Order: sequence, then structure tokens, then C-alpha cells
Amino acid sequence: MKIFNPRSYARLVYTILWGMVWGYPALTALIVAVRAGSAFSWGGVLHAWAGILPFFLLFLLHRLPVRLLFMRHRIRVYVLSVAGLLCLFGLYRHYSGVEMPRASSVQERRVPPHGKPPGMQPFPVRDDPGRGRDTSGGEPGTPVPRPPRPAGHGPGHGGVPMPLLLDLVIAALMLGFDLAIALLARYQEEQEKARRLEAAHLRHELEHLKAQVNPHFFMNMLNNIHGMVEMDPAKAQVMIMELSKLMRYVLYEGAKQRTSLYKETDFIASYVELMRKRYSSRKVRIGLELPEGNREHVLLPPLLFISIIENAFKHGISYRSPSFVEIRLRVEKGKLRLDCVNSIHRRPPREGHEGGMGLANLRQRLQLLYGDGFTLDISEKDGKTYHVNLTIPCEYETDTMHSR
Repeated sequence: MKIFNPRSYARLVYTILWGMVWGYPALTALIVAVRAGSAFSWGGVLHAWAGILPFFLLFLLHRLPVRLLFMRHRIRVYVLSVAGLLCLFGLYRHYSGVEMPRASSVQERRVPPHGKPPGMQPFPVRDDPGRGRDTSGGEPGTPVPRPPRPAGHGPGHGGVPMPLLLDLVIAALMLGFDLAIALLARYQEEQEKARRLEAAHLRHELEHLKAQVNPHFFMNMLNNIHGMVEMDPAKAQVMIMELSKLMRYVLYEGAKQRTSLYKETDFIASYVELMRKRYSSRKVRIGLELPEGNREHVLLPPLLFISIIENAFKHGISYRSPSFVEIRLRVEKGKLRLDCVNSIHRRPPREGHEGGMGLANLRQRLQLLYGDGFTLDISEKDGKTYHVNLTIPCEYETDTMHSR
């Protein structure tokens, strides 16, 4: 499966947002023109774009060179750079030709003359010497100036104009949002990098454990054939041919992460048949039950069961007394289950001790492959039989294709 790239996602989000910002004035002008039945006017659109352009340039300056200072842990330089950008932005907005609301120190209001307005009856007017007329001797109805406000009150006196202050707040929020998106993308990239490193470490560890299986398997097989060469040379030759088939599987399929249940069961069947040739005594009973049908689409790690089966033959077979090995592999309810039972003639070594590295290796592989999704039960009954039950989740070829 393709890894999600947070930087590409951030670029997509910014493209959509800025596209909406730049397109909103034109879309609004188009809707107004359609409703009014008039021609589309570019004047208001260009004026709006002139107001958006400083924010866009500020965003680009912060995104390209300035934000790298924060990512390189040069926090003080970053803060000073952002403060300088905001100051330049404020100066440009204040001294540019962009219209901003400005309050006049003197506001005029007209007092209607005493008389009846058109179509209305006059309200009774109280005799107020300071209302509705110019005390300086002017005619009624002339503009009467308001007294000036005290210094420091209202916009435009003793402070930053409100529109400019609002622009600075919006610009600061925009830069903060851009920094937050960058930090989030960087965090996700670091998390993804850590996951990839962990997965690579697990793969190397699995390869190391799997590489330990091959020499262990070949050493046991050569020991088996060595004993047969002196007793029955013809049978030893047949066993060598069977061993070559097993070696081919170990070398080619064993290097893969997954193989089909069909190939794995064929390998197990060939191995058990080789053991039957070696232990041909009537006192030895070997049973094998393998699943049939739909084995090509079930996947599993190669050489996962061979350690259990090897131990069963190594510690459960004797030429001197009746002995048996029963192997049963089946698929049921989305699980792959191996049941291996053998008689005891040599005490099986404990895991982690000399001679018991096969089961210890197997448990480590299972832990790395499935975590807590497997069960491995090893038990003895009455000191005469040895039971090993392994259950792993089934993997299907379609699931593996979707997860790539």
C-alpha cells in the first residue's frame, strides 16, 4: 500500500483554500451581475484581489524561507523574522492606496428646518435654544458642527486603526496556522519513518531467524541419510534425491516472506515420506493429514511448521519399541491449525537450552509475525506422549494484494 505523504496533503489543502479565497470575489461579482441582469464588472474583483495579494505574499514568504528557520530549531531568528514580516505587512497596508474606513474629527449633521416635511405632519418642537439652530446667527437648517472628541478616543487618534489591527490579527493567525500544519506534517513523517525503521528491523530479525532454520534442517537430514548409507545404500540414493527436492524448496521458497499453503503442504508431505523411508520398521507408525482444496490462495510464512515436525521425529521415534508420530494440519474458521503428537523416547529439550533452539526460534518468529495473534501450546501427557498445537490466522492472497 502506498504510504500517505503529509506534505502532499498539506499542499492540496492550501491549493484548495487559496483557490477559494481568490475565486470568491469573482464568483460574488458574477452572481450579483446575473441577479441584476447587468454586465460583469472587473473593477470590484480587481480591488478585492489587491487586498488579498499582501496576505498571499506574506504566506509565501513565511512558507518558503522563514518557516525553515523554525524547522532547524532557530527559534529566536524565526520569531524575529515573523515579527519583521508582520511589521512590513502593517506598514504596507497602512500606507498603501487600499481604502480603509477613516473617521472624521468633525461630523456634520443637518437639522431640518421647522416646517412640515413632504407628506407628513410636523412633530411638535419644543423651544430648545441649543437645538436645531445655529447659535452663531446662522439660518435654520444649516450644518451644525459637533464638538470634537477628546484626544485618544475613537479610531484614528492615539492608536492603531481598527481595520489595520484586524488585518494584523488575520495575518498572525494565518502564519500560526501554516506553522501548525507544518509541525503536524513533520510529526506524521517522523512517525512514518519510525514505523518503516521498525518494520525493516523486524524483517532483518525474521531473516536472521529463518536463516538459522536452514542449517538446522540440513544438518538433521544429512544425519538421517548418513545412517542409511551403511544399512541400505539403494534406499540412501532415493533419500538423497528426495532431499534435493526439499533443498530446492528451502532455498527458493524459504527466501520469500509468504508462500502458498499448497507448496508448504507438499514440502511437509515430501519430508514425511522421506522419514517413512528411513523408519520403515513395523513398530513405527507415521500418520499425516493435510488439508485439501483451496490451498493455492492461503498464504503463510515458509518453513513455519518444520521445526515442530522435526522434533516429533527426532524425539518420538525408536527402533526398539513401538512409537508413533501423528501430524494433522487443517484450516477451520479462518485459522490454520497444526496438531502434532508423538511418543516420547528421548526427553525433548526445553526451549532456549542446547538442543531446544528450534522451538525457541519458532516462538520468536511467531511473536514477530503475529504478535498476540497466535497460540502455541506444548504439553506432555502421562510422560508418554508429547503434544504441540499451533494456531495462526489465515492469510489469503486477495488480502495480501490489497495491503501492498
